[in-house]
Amino acid sequence: MLNKQNTSLANQVQKILYVSTLCSTKVWDYAFSTSDSKPGQAVQKFHRLLAVGLATHKHACNIETLSSIPVVSESHKKRMWFIKKDAESGIAFNYIPFINLPFIKHAFHFCYTFFFVLFWGWRNKRSKPVVVCDILNMTISLAALYASKLNRTKITAIVTDLPGLMVSSQSRKSIKSKVYAFFVTKNIRHFSGYVLLTQQMNAVVNPGNRPYIIMEGLIDKNMADTINTLDNKSKERILLYAGGIYEIYGINDLIKGFMMLEEPTVRLHIYGPGPMAKEMPEYCRKDIRIEYFGIVPNKQVVEAQLKATLLINPRPATLELSKFSFPSKNMEYMASGTPLLTTPLPGMPVEYHDYVYLICNDSSLGIHEELRKLLYLSPEELHNMGAKAKKFVLEKKNNETQGKRLLKFLNESA
Repeated sequence: MLNKQNTSLANQVQKILYVSTLCSTKVWDYAFSTSDSKPGQAVQKFHRLLAVGLATHKHACNIETLSSIPVVSESHKKRMWFIKKDAESGIAFNYIPFINLPFIKHAFHFCYTFFFVLFWGWRNKRSKPVVVCDILNMTISLAALYASKLNRTKITAIVTDLPGLMVSSQSRKSIKSKVYAFFVTKNIRHFSGYVLLTQQMNAVVNPGNRPYIIMEGLIDKNMADTINTLDNKSKERILLYAGGIYEIYGINDLIKGFMMLEEPTVRLHIYGPGPMAKEMPEYCRKDIRIEYFGIVPNKQVVEAQLKATLLINPRPATLELSKFSFPSKNMEYMASGTPLLTTPLPGMPVEYHDYVYLICNDSSLGIHEELRKLLYLSPEELHNMGAKAKKFVLEKKNNETQGKRLLKFLNESA
């Protein structure tokens, strides 16, 4: 009789509640297109890929979200947000209702999340429920944590950055950002388990040595259907950067290193938001080979990556935050099939080094030298490196495979 009960539990579909800012495509497109300042696409893409990766294993889990729509009063004029539940890709989306005003919004989010998670855990207690939570959204993550402690539900934190070391918090240093970092740091150690981007994160986040899994990133398995050929490349040789436009990310050194190149047919295309955006018109004026495209939908960036000659991430490997990050752009770059030039970030496992070109000296002169060397390579040689990188991430890091790894982790740690 006991064996039968154990078999029944083992075969039971696990209930997963994914608490984050993840929205269905329809809701995200509306929030993005109607916001004055655009919400971050990298976070949305990471959580979408992971949630869809989990949902592909529908025989083993049932996933629904509790979602905070990523808008704030400064970026969106709409004040009353009451979005109906919807579904997509095997995921049921629940949205937190709120009034889009400072403090009031956070109060709505905290109270709604707390009671939703509390009753969700009690309702599903027979099916080993697990809450998966984005720790960087402080209001809903803390509410979910407190509710999970009350109903004794396992709660796993997804940690994609360390509070206080994020570039945005370093650039502001406001009282608000300091309070945010304090509360997240104080509570981050109380989760049941962790999904971390790098091994170095574990010592900081998880001193109690609770269960954890390293997942440096993931890519859409459907990228296998995206064709990247030499015939489709731009006639001009395009070097492309897409991401945060911060000096600390090495953007200034990248631009200066590029400007040292004498080849008139080479172009540097830059996409993304950040403090350096206001300086970009001056750079474009000094060197007409530089073009800045600002913030565009991720789909447009991916299309540009397919036509580029080389994708670049100049983030300095010596930055303290580099130990605790694996830039999502690196994974996206590799999945495109266009070769990647990046620094040997300490958070990047050495297994990646065979599939990328490395910047060993991340100064402007060092970047210039690497660019000059790579531009001497034949288009075929560059293309083959990109194809090799794409094959690697498609086989090892696609979202279905990573979803299976996470599901196994959640089952074993539950």
